[in-house]
Amino acid sequence: MDKALCPLVQGLIRGIIVNRHIAKGLLFVGLVFSGVYLLRSLDAQLFQPAIIREYILSFGWIAPLVYIFLYTIRPLFFFPAVILSLAGGLTFGPWWGTFFDLIGATLGSFLAFGAARKLGRETMEKWTRGRLGKLDIYMNEQGFKAILFLRLIPLVPFDAVNYGAGLTRIRFRDYALATPLGILPGAFAYNYLGASLHQVFSPMFFMAIALVIALMIIPAGYKRWNRKTTNMVTMEGRRKI
Repeated sequence: MDKALCPLVQGLIRGIIVNRHIAKGLLFVGLVFSGVYLLRSLDAQLFQPAIIREYILSFGWIAPLVYIFLYTIRPLFFFPAVILSLAGGLTFGPWWGTFFDLIGATLGSFLAFGAARKLGRETMEKWTRGRLGKLDIYMNEQGFKAILFLRLIPLVPFDAVNYGAGLTRIRFRDYALATPLGILPGAFAYNYLGASLHQVFSPMFFMAIALVIALMIIPAGYKRWNRKTTNMVTMEGRRKI
């Protein structure tokens, strides 16, 4: 390549990289302002699933896209995921609600993960003075299992996992695979509960309540059983030695 062209090519490459970062920044800002506009238009009745249902349905045939978009940007505002899941079931029914919920929640988790990794990693390393090393090693080796288990426990804050994972060195592939698998049971349970709000105190309503309670108990019970089993195996091994 002609030496005279090298600076020109390098300048073009730098320009493309800079413009790409600017485009990402503008997209992020656009998402934030769009979310503020949509959420503010819900006014003071923001936390009522029935009000959210009416608002979403007011968009007509693009209502599912609006719902997915709201769920995608939700982590930026720390809006309660449970409220949107209940609204999804109330609006679209348990099956379609779960489907749209899964898409929006997964995309939203990717957005929060990317924001934390891009903006928060260096700051966190400074605060912890490099003490993230052990956590990085664990998440790099057991990231899929860790995220899957955390997603299966409804009591673990959804956004804490999103942003927390982004601060570690977990592989995005493991995070991306574990997230939809882990949130699927909870998404269905809350959408089923949301759909049952059409008939409160019906058999469907009590079944939904039982399902949500089961989701809270089973993962914790499994962890306790697994720990007890592991300890028994370890003690048995020591006796044989």
